[in-house]
Amino acid sequence: MSLSTALADLSAGQGALFRTLVTLGLLVGGHILVKIFAVIVRKTWMQRGEDLTKKAIQKRYDAVKNITYILDAVVIAAALLYLNTGLTTTLTEKLTSGLPDILSVLLIGILGILLVNFVTKFASGFLNRLGTRNYLREIGLSQNATRLLSLIVKGFLYLVVFQVVLEQLGIGNTFLDKAITASAYAAVFLVAGLAFWGFKDLARNMAAGLYLKNSRLVRPGEKVYLEEESGEIRDVDLFSTEVETDGGYRLLTQNSKIMDADLKFKDTQSDIETLEDVKRHFTAQDPSYCGPASAEMALSIFGYRYGQETIGEMCDTEVGVGTMPDDLIESIETLTDGEVKAAYVEYDKITDLADEFKIWFNDGALIIPNFAKPVLFPQADTAHYSLCVGVEGEDLLIVDPSTSTVSGGVYYADSSEMLEAMGEFEGRSRGYLVLAPEDTTAYWRINKGLIYADKSFYDEISKNMELQLRRILRQGRILKNVLPEDLQSYLDKWKKEEKVGRVWKPESKRKEGEEDGTTDSGE
Repeated sequence: MSLSTALADLSAGQGALFRTLVTLGLLVGGHILVKIFAVIVRKTWMQRGEDLTKKAIQKRYDAVKNITYILDAVVIAAALLYLNTGLTTTLTEKLTSGLPDILSVLLIGILGILLVNFVTKFASGFLNRLGTRNYLREIGLSQNATRLLSLIVKGFLYLVVFQVVLEQLGIGNTFLDKAITASAYAAVFLVAGLAFWGFKDLARNMAAGLYLKNSRLVRPGEKVYLEEESGEIRDVDLFSTEVETDGGYRLLTQNSKIMDADLKFKDTQSDIETLEDVKRHFTAQDPSYCGPASAEMALSIFGYRYGQETIGEMCDTEVGVGTMPDDLIESIETLTDGEVKAAYVEYDKITDLADEFKIWFNDGALIIPNFAKPVLFPQADTAHYSLCVGVEGEDLLIVDPSTSTVSGGVYYADSSEMLEAMGEFEGRSRGYLVLAPEDTTAYWRINKGLIYADKSFYDEISKNMELQLRRILRQGRILKNVLPEDLQSYLDKWKKEEKVGRVWKPESKRKEGEEDGTTDSGE
């Protein structure tokens, strides 16, 4: 062997040895730096704050531990990168050529173990935040059972890491490899079986939650009778439903139990089924009493008996002047002792009139539009109140208390024309009143101040209230018509005259000599 060949062999051996030593140096030095970092963080962050609870300290400790796992993984990855990128010049020395491969296998194994620990800890924390641990306790799984399930999952992941290491060593196609593969499949089937058995109630509960969250019955504000309890629905979550009982308690029950129970809901508009029912509640207004007359009809449908005279006196309604919306709201809530809530939505806060009306009706409310009558009836010259009892497509079903020859009775009005009629007239714009009886979602909305469809109209709205508003609007968008079933099948669309489709008109009770429209005055 020549001198040059000997020098080349020596150089090659020294290069491999040097690379190995540098790699070990990176590992040791990096691990020491990570430990120093962890100690500093514990001293400065975990001890800061005298009011920290034991739970908060444990969370910080877990966070620091996860960070050290990540940093150790970065150090190992850097060492692997150096080891396998050819930064040294030769790979020819036979005596030391196998050492980097062995070191690579060890590093891959360590990295895999770190990743398994990090992933399982992260998944466990995530499931705990979802409340899975509490739910597992509720369905009867002890802490030891859940711990065993966790160990089985972690053991399966360790088997996967072990198999990767064997592949790296080049002995993957062996009996041991097949045995590990078989055990991995067995572990998968075991975990799947345990998961199916342990989580079958959880899956059933989640499916029930998805159904209830999209149901038109189980909604916040609705009065519900559940077995021996009765109360108001406060919230519907993915796993549970919260009910505030009449006894002042908060009842939190699983959604699957809600689905299995016989629920009773309060029906607030059962009287309106046919056109005859609408006519039965019809009230012919006194002069300038269109507001109180509309309120009388709405309250009558809700089961209250207050005449327009009583309502008008409380509102200080004057002939030729009419009624202000705030006075009408105050009188309604006072007469019903707050059992009927009312709110006023101004013209400039309306987003989509037909959709908003559908949502309110679907939530159990009735609506009193306040509009300029000449837009719908060119012969009229006043502002006016009427009662809206339903929506069909883009048409509003109006019960007009007027007894003049110009309007009055029951008719369809196009929502876009009604919106135009709510615009500026005689120096100011108008809008609509919402009336909602107790134990309905509409009542709850008014009570919470969620009366607008666009969140930008609120000065301040919490994330929870914004989420509730989105749910309400999402349910309303799928509605095409909101009319009692029998009434909807009974009514047909008449040819429109004077921009309305008249369904029924009462006999005129105008006094001799009165002009058309003078009895309809209202503000």
